[in-house]
Amino acid sequence: MMDGSTVFPFNISTLVDINTTSNITAEHPPQIMQQKWLTCIFIVFYAIIFLLGVSGNTLVVYVVARNKSMQTITNIFITNLAVSDILMCFLAIPFTPLGYFLNSWMFGEVLCHIVPMSQAISVYVSTLTSTAIAVDRYFVIVYPFKPRMKIFVCLLMIVAIWIISISISLPLGIYMSLKPDGENFMCTEDWPRPQAGQFFTVTSLVLQYVVPCSIITYCYTKVSLALKKRSRTKIGSGSKNRERDEMEIRRKRRTNKMLIAMVTIFVCCWLPLNVALLTVEYNKIYYHWYYYTLIFFLAHVIAMSSTIYNPFLYAWMNDNFKKEFKTVLPCLFRRDRERPVNGSYTQYTHVDNQPSVILNRSPQKETDEINDSRRPKAYYDTESEKVQLNVQTETDDSA
Repeated sequence: MMDGSTVFPFNISTLVDINTTSNITAEHPPQIMQQKWLTCIFIVFYAIIFLLGVSGNTLVVYVVARNKSMQTITNIFITNLAVSDILMCFLAIPFTPLGYFLNSWMFGEVLCHIVPMSQAISVYVSTLTSTAIAVDRYFVIVYPFKPRMKIFVCLLMIVAIWIISISISLPLGIYMSLKPDGENFMCTEDWPRPQAGQFFTVTSLVLQYVVPCSIITYCYTKVSLALKKRSRTKIGSGSKNRERDEMEIRRKRRTNKMLIAMVTIFVCCWLPLNVALLTVEYNKIYYHWYYYTLIFFLAHVIAMSSTIYNPFLYAWMNDNFKKEFKTVLPCLFRRDRERPVNGSYTQYTHVDNQPSVILNRSPQKETDEINDSRRPKAYYDTESEKVQLNVQTETDDSA
């Protein structure tokens, strides 16, 4: 039995003592996952997650890279999140289940050191990037008159996130070892002392899960309260810009709902695996429980599924991403494209950070309130860093 099994992120060595021996003995009792039909079901799950995760997140990276107007602070962080999800798809989804289903580590000693560390890096990058997004939203919404983070600073933060993630995950690269087990090999942790493995487990849980979740919860709670307070103040003020203020608040709320949904999905997806691995860390007897591998792989599939949800959230809740997705993949949005043009549309123009300004493109001055509401209007949004032109149109029913 290994000395420690890291709770973070989905340790390959967690299963080594039960996945590398074909013979059923007292030391290696039978496991429910040894049934082939169950193995086939999980292989299908992993294949679906891999295909959707890689294609969806690659699409996110592509649409942000191809369109400069999409390269805002939030979207750059989202792109970094997509890159970490792609890394997770290539390293976590194939290697962890294959190490069990093949009853041996077949990928050599070098990958035995690289793969677990890379898996840990990808999860840390996702967590720290989500935290950075929450902190950025906090300052943008709660302190709207402070200067917005510059692109250069954002890129420096992303570099720092990767450096921190690599540094924290480095012990997994150092203390992984390829060991013979009869005719097979197992890639397992080889800590100098059992206490070192337990310390790394608890530290990883705190740094990867507890601390980021606490910061994110605090930031989005303050953001929600600030938007609620601002909504009451602006809507009740009787300002001439009431319509614009309401639309701005609705858009910010929608963006924050999307980001909160991203974090909520991430937390819920990773909670079962963290609980399962932390439990067996201090109760080794569960390794030989008949249903342990089933519980592990259910939790692992749920954790891996976190890589596929974000692109769907962007397409559903973010108009800019939806517009770009329609351009790149028009066949998937054919129904929306065939809708008649009736109502309003928004034109986006990238602008450097400037004070908010309202532009009016109406050719003549209107006194009628109804006609005034149909006038093309544009204003600069400090959150999205764009000038948004809203034009009210309608079809001619008399024709």
